[in-house]
Amino acid sequence: MLVNDSLLNILLVDDEPFIRKGLAALIDWEAEGYRIAGEASNGRNALQLMVEEEYDLIISDIKMPEMDGIEFLSYVRNKKISNARFVFLSGYYDFQYAKTGMQYGCCDYILKPIQKDELLAALRRIMEECRREAGRNKDNKVYEKAYLDRNIMALIWGKYDDVNLSYVKQKLKLTDKVSYLHLEISLRDERFLVLSDEKRREEQRKLYHYAALLLKDRADHIIFDVTKSTECYDIGIIYSDYFAKDRNMSSKDWTVWLVMELTERIGYTIAACSGSKVDSIEAISDSYREASMMRFFRFSSKSENDAAPMASNNKTVKNLQPDYLRKELEDLIHSIEINDTVKIRTSVKLIYSRMLDPHIESEAIGLNIQYLLYRLLGLAYELDANINQDEILHYMKDAVFSSDKIKGNEYKFMRFIEDYTDYLVQLRQNNTKGTINQIEAEIENNYAQNLSLKSLGEKYYINSAYLGQIFKKNYGCCFKDYLNNVRMRKAAETMLRTNKKIYEIAGDVGYKNIEYFINKFEDIYGMTPSRFRKRNLAR
Repeated sequence: MLVNDSLLNILLVDDEPFIRKGLAALIDWEAEGYRIAGEASNGRNALQLMVEEEYDLIISDIKMPEMDGIEFLSYVRNKKISNARFVFLSGYYDFQYAKTGMQYGCCDYILKPIQKDELLAALRRIMEECRREAGRNKDNKVYEKAYLDRNIMALIWGKYDDVNLSYVKQKLKLTDKVSYLHLEISLRDERFLVLSDEKRREEQRKLYHYAALLLKDRADHIIFDVTKSTECYDIGIIYSDYFAKDRNMSSKDWTVWLVMELTERIGYTIAACSGSKVDSIEAISDSYREASMMRFFRFSSKSENDAAPMASNNKTVKNLQPDYLRKELEDLIHSIEINDTVKIRTSVKLIYSRMLDPHIESEAIGLNIQYLLYRLLGLAYELDANINQDEILHYMKDAVFSSDKIKGNEYKFMRFIEDYTDYLVQLRQNNTKGTINQIEAEIENNYAQNLSLKSLGEKYYINSAYLGQIFKKNYGCCFKDYLNNVRMRKAAETMLRTNKKIYEIAGDVGYKNIEYFINKFEDIYGMTPSRFRKRNLAR
């Protein structure tokens, strides 16, 4: 039978085996909140057991060979081996001797022969004391954690003094490189979205609880509800490099592992983003602000839902952003519009540094990012009113933080702006018919290869996002579906013209997974490849 973790461990110590067995059988220990976790014949043997197991209560005879009960208790207390409570078993003639044990911290004694009622009374007194003490310890831990969180938050917000810094360094195990990791239950998960706010907050606390279980002795690195937003159900983690090293993982793999574990336990989609590593905990606010910017780029449901109407009415959007960044943003947008690469780089560096300013609230960062996205979307909309605004907005958000090879968030931001500027240039040129014909021929001839929008875009010097738009506009489907249709057409032709087996044909047209090939074939032709071949050859 599995034993509940809340049961208290008992060690029985007596040189008479029948006494130990009698004690074990006398009462229902689990019903009283205990379990017998070990037995020893004298104090010396008991000490050996205590090296391997932690005990909450030790029930020991007084008179035993090699090391008696009093010697055993005094040794445990003097050497500070354990804080376990002691109960002595004694005869009437041992009463004065048992009183000596009280001086060393024995909490009770039971006369032999042992009576069930007397044993139960002693166990219940001890259990009540343990519960009161556990309650006090829990209250102290809650208070200490709340105080630690306040000090960590002071560092995260960049508004700290030496007292905050000293306390955090004392309590957290930190390496030279640290970063801020943001985790939240995604509002894009419809199962979570339909919950009441009270239920959502309950799930947020579960997220914190499960993260603490996974981080174990590093749970103090977790902070609950950092953003303080009514529309964000988050926790934050002060990440140190040894988290991943202890599991023989890279930082990225560790984050992926954590997100997968939390998603499995809580049952809702968990979104994560991390700021860049900084040289010390004193600079954690920079990492936090980068993570905040990432969040607004990638997880802001508000910006995603409002994208289309905002793009066609830029005057409405202007009111979102603070006056102190209006000029910088307008300068960047103008530089993008005229394709001035020098001014673009200068503007990006300035804006990025301004957004890391600790005096700017995180909500203001989000509003500025939303404004920039809407204005960029508006530039594309003015050049081609038929563009898919939702798809372009997704591209803008994903492009900033998509590549593993990119060095840092500022560099990613710069690359995104430069790529989007190229995209606008190609929209203006609007002369892609000849290129599309070439790409169509490329797919027709090389359909079995690992083709992608990215590889084709690089080969024919066309922005991959814009190429995806062209496919939808010209063929009424996305690139992936177009490629699948070509492959299935080629597969169907091969089935009717050759005797090749189905799995061979699947490989010939570019599919390694035969089940995936069959499913895709059924989607298009409404039947399995085998049935398709039989039906058409029978005519």
